[in-house]
Amino acid sequence: MDSNRTERIAYANGQLSVQIPEHARTVAGNPAKPPITDIASAVREVLHNPIAHEPLPSLVSSSSKVTIAFDDAAGAYFRTKHTDFRQIAIEIILEELLKAGVQLSNITLLLAQGLHRKLTRVEMETFLGRKIIMQFGYNQLYAHDAEDPDQLIHLGYTHRNWDVEVNRAIVESDQFIYLNTMWAPFNGGWKSTAVGLGTFRSIRHHHRPFPAATGQSVDDPKNSSFKKLVWEQGAVIEKYLEKKGRRIFTIESVYDNQHEKRMIALFGGGVAEVHEHTLQAMDDQLKVDVEGQTDILLAGVDNNECYSKFSVMNPILVTNQALANTVMQFQNQPLVREGGIAIIAHPLNTTFDQRRFSPYIEFYERLLTQERDPYWLWENYVDDFAHRPEYIHGYRYGYAYHGAHPFFMWNSTLMPRRHLKRIYFAGVKDFDVAARLGFEAFPTVEEAIAAAQSELGVDASMTVLQRPPHLIPRVV
Repeated sequence: MDSNRTERIAYANGQLSVQIPEHARTVAGNPAKPPITDIASAVREVLHNPIAHEPLPSLVSSSSKVTIAFDDAAGAYFRTKHTDFRQIAIEIILEELLKAGVQLSNITLLLAQGLHRKLTRVEMETFLGRKIIMQFGYNQLYAHDAEDPDQLIHLGYTHRNWDVEVNRAIVESDQFIYLNTMWAPFNGGWKSTAVGLGTFRSIRHHHRPFPAATGQSVDDPKNSSFKKLVWEQGAVIEKYLEKKGRRIFTIESVYDNQHEKRMIALFGGGVAEVHEHTLQAMDDQLKVDVEGQTDILLAGVDNNECYSKFSVMNPILVTNQALANTVMQFQNQPLVREGGIAIIAHPLNTTFDQRRFSPYIEFYERLLTQERDPYWLWENYVDDFAHRPEYIHGYRYGYAYHGAHPFFMWNSTLMPRRHLKRIYFAGVKDFDVAARLGFEAFPTVEEAIAAAQSELGVDASMTVLQRPPHLIPRVV
């Protein structure tokens, strides 16, 4: 009989010691890349010596109207011990713009959160700093509103006849600047404007479930259909701007994989050209080559995920973190083979933030009692949730997620359920939650491992995905 060894894995707000077979392999992250020691100087460098773009000072004049858009909390690292990149960058960009003669009254700061919930100014202060918050009033610092017709413009259609509807500041500003805080390869590039400043009308085209999808990871840029589809919308934005003789100036920051998240790379200039450099830097930090797939995948899920910031985890967010950002976060091919079993360690509970996640509550309590198939749920209910007056009001004025957002999260269950034989949750405290979500629950990881071995055999291969630190397995 195979002997066991002890492994510590992520588990909600802490870690869990578990006994795993001695033959199991552990896949862990790379050492952290050296950090940028002077971020302010790095920002100035990309402003004056950008990639495939004119320097920022040459793009503006005393009459220019400038918009600086920036990632929200969900699209960025959260509450690090260092001054946030967005604060540093905005302060330096303001300095350069004022030096070039731009009037402060002609500069707008725009939170790009797409259909995520808007952030209060107090929340934005945690990463922009109080000085910026107090310097810019309500008409100069605000969140993108995907339901405000006065903010929006429809730019046309892609060759697939998909809508491209975005915040009009992108095309009406004399110079539009975007600040990205990259945490995964599927972020950044044209996604920042097409999604971060888009609407349900345009986002629905690629955020819907595709029953015939091949199952490639959105974090595998060379193979991801999602990336391709968003880039097609970006091409419409780019062409529209070209007619006006304008181009977006983008800045993308890359971080290491450690808890404190130190910046390791910074690039600025043209959207597509910058993004290629960003992807390479992220690849160097996050990609870990793994030989062969595994029969059984064990991974812990912590509560430090992107959508619950300033709030709490709920069952649908846990599901998305476990499946989209764990099982289906890979390059080349999934870490666990088709017909394999995934074991996810998380306690699960029914905690919901009623103010910020009101559409999630109805989705969980009413829709998931009827059906779990993402395609069926999308086709029957997404338009109702997306256009429900109370959910639109909550999104616009109550700092709540858009009514369509729980569908986006649940869509991540489509491919894993098709690919895997079983999905187990282990260390579960509330078995009713697991049943509602459609997963098999076990009180301990050890019992889940025993069940998986009885299903696939005691000699079944097993891999422990050890995160944090973060990594993306490239399976060859």
